[in-house]
Amino acid sequence: MGFGKATSSSKAMKIIDTEKKISVLIVEDDPLIQKIHKVMMAKFGTEVQVVANGKEVVDLYRSGASFDLILMDFEMPIMDGFEATKELRSMGVTSMIVGVTSRSQDSEIQAFMKSGLNACYVKPLNAEKVTAVLNELKNN
Repeated sequence: MGFGKATSSSKAMKIIDTEKKISVLIVEDDPLIQKIHKVMMAKFGTEVQVVANGKEVVDLYRSGASFDLILMDFEMPIMDGFEATKELRSMGVTSMIVGVTSRSQDSEIQAFMKSGLNACYVKPLNAEKVTAVLNELKNN
């Protein structure tokens, strides 16, 4: 009997998990990094969408779209991650925004953080970084 109850609980947990699938927007202009991050996020069971620059994410939010998590590249054409993050925050966007950059100098990362990021990591993301971000998102 105890085994049957555990199975029922497991099924219930799976149902809860699928109902609360985390939506992720990857904002990245490099096609290789887009693919790496998309595959990585998909392995964690998230719903993933990709755009190539900051203007696209701002336009998505202006049209009513919303995501639980935004992975924001710093350097992109048209509108960079710094400007896009500032714009999103000025629009009242409360989604978790995580900077993803190839820059590793503390001063550059701190400047990017000041735009309104919740966190910032040097790319590419790995399983450890993604786990930390998703755990923080689930705990907030």
